Amino acid sequence: MKQSKLKIGFVLVSVGAMLFLHSGVRTFAREAVYPFSNAWVWLDRKVGVRARAAFSRASEAARNARLEHDLARLRLAAEEARALEAEVARLRGLLEYAPPVRARWTAAAVVSRGGTSAVRQTIHAGKGSLHGVRKGDLVLAQEGLVGRVSDVAPHTCEVLLVTDLNSRVACELDLPADEGVGTVRGILSGGGVARPGADARLALLYVVEPLRLRYMAREFEPAPRTRVMTSGLGGAFPRGLTAGYVLGSALEANGLSREAEVIPAVDFAALRDVFILSGGGAQ
Repeated sequence: MKQSKLKIGFVLVSVGAMLFLHSGVRTFAREAVYPFSNAWVWLDRKVGVRARAAFSRASEAARNARLEHDLARLRLAAEEARALEAEVARLRGLLEYAPPVRARWTAAAVVSRGGTSAVRQTIHAGKGSLHGVRKGDLVLAQEGLVGRVSDVAPHTCEVLLVTDLNSRVACELDLPADEGVGTVRGILSGGGVARPGADARLALLYVVEPLRLRYMAREFEPAPRTRVMTSGLGGAFPRGLTAGYVLGSALEANGLSREAEVIPAVDFAALRDVFILSGGGAQ
């Protein structure tokens, strides 16, 4: 019995000693590594934070650069898509074009404009006598009247525009029948170009002047945006082709007739394709 008590006491003392020693070892170990732990915390706060921030900024900069690169590629792709859509629309317009008069027609690209002085009173189209084009053929765009073929070569032709000073087109105003005004006719002539000066270096600054619709009845004042169309008189142009739209009008200097300024229906500066009609005489 006495020996059992001694054994139990020895075990209890051993366990207590082990717990004390373990706790002491842990405390000693903690105290031993404290200077190193403290130095690491200080180093992390002073250096590590800045290092991580620098790496983070570098990572963000690289990410932003990648995003900007991707955005630039997307913008380029969008521009290409818009250009393709415009080209498809242009080609669809060429394929679906129906001439306003009964005539044989051919589409032609505008290969050059004007002469050496950049006066855009003529254009050169990429179809000629080998394609059936003849001098005097009617030239149209989807928006309206362009002019007439003035010269023909085997592969190209020259088109005299309605903006040329020598152009003359018999026209009339497109007026509602219920107005009771009747037919108001005039002669549409080219306004030529506005010449900013005699200096040849300014030739590229020439701009097309409005067309002039002259010899109209003095009593009637057309409203702005009234459509001006060919009348068919004289046989040079068939009736009903859109030539332009009225900007305004005033009495001519002699007071006997009215003259109107007319903006062309066709934007000649942006003209890329034309339709050359053969056999489309006045109706």
